[in-house]
Amino acid sequence: MSKIFTLSECADFLNQQREGRILLAAHIRPDGDALGSLCGMLLLLNENAFSADAILPDSIPDYYRPMLPETGLTGEPSAQELSRYSLMIVMDSARKDRVAAEFFANAETNSLPVLNIDHHPDNPAYADYNLVLPDAASDTEILTMLAQAATWNISPAAAEHLMTGLVTDTGGFRFTNTTARTMRTAAMLREAGCNYEKIMTACFFSKAENLARFEAELLFRYMKKALDGKMIYAYLAPELLEKYDIDLRNTEQVIEILRAIDGPLIAATIRNEQDGFKCSLRSKDRRYSVGRIARAIGGGGHEMAAGCTMRLSSFEEAEKILLKEVENELNEKQT
Repeated sequence: MSKIFTLSECADFLNQQREGRILLAAHIRPDGDALGSLCGMLLLLNENAFSADAILPDSIPDYYRPMLPETGLTGEPSAQELSRYSLMIVMDSARKDRVAAEFFANAETNSLPVLNIDHHPDNPAYADYNLVLPDAASDTEILTMLAQAATWNISPAAAEHLMTGLVTDTGGFRFTNTTARTMRTAAMLREAGCNYEKIMTACFFSKAENLARFEAELLFRYMKKALDGKMIYAYLAPELLEKYDIDLRNTEQVIEILRAIDGPLIAATIRNEQDGFKCSLRSKDRRYSVGRIARAIGGGGHEMAAGCTMRLSSFEEAEKILLKEVENELNEKQT
């Protein structure tokens, strides 16, 4: 039976796990919060008398690679290697099928207990143990509070990863998920010795020239408005990605360029996936939930930031479905 933890209960539970070995995982196609959670928790555990390893997801954006720890990261464990672990902690993954561990899809076939630590409001508490706090700005905010509740030491290196998740999921403290607690958490991580300048430079001021040129042409040729200007979106066309030699893993922040344009209430990017189209969504107005839009198309996420994948054969089909669901959301809130 699934158990729901409070913060203090989770801290007590983890402090009883020092005799075993812990395996960490985050979601596929990791963003700054997923990587910050994964690496931050890895260091927190290993620096506080635990034994832990972390599964490094593929497709990591280039600007995060210099920040990865030198040790503790591992690939997908074999069945024999999996038997070494007594607990798995999954972070920043709202759904079971988003976990960056292939074996986890068939987790019911093994006896490894799982702790799910997350901040997505649509998380169904799918693990054996669950700490889900939807009011947290990032998963790393939860981990910081957890470390404090467990009376763990937070080293400068661990603080750096935790701050990375906090900074990226709040857009540098610009987004509406930034609370007074978020700012207090950031202050505590700075006091713990994180290299704030390094984080900000890596996340916001280290854009490759080919990516800048790609973004310029994307806005000029592929950006569209719809629904009386309330919706703005762009298609990350394969030919444009190829022209500027852009890997999709490095386009994580493109949607924020669209969100920054004055006027539209909802922004989106659409890109090709192996078996369909991936859509990222952002809202600029709390009245309009992109989480609700994404869930209507089989996806999920936060109310102000969400995503979904459409198993369709053409961009035009994906575009039509997306615009219809956005229109439904806009009309629902106007009636």
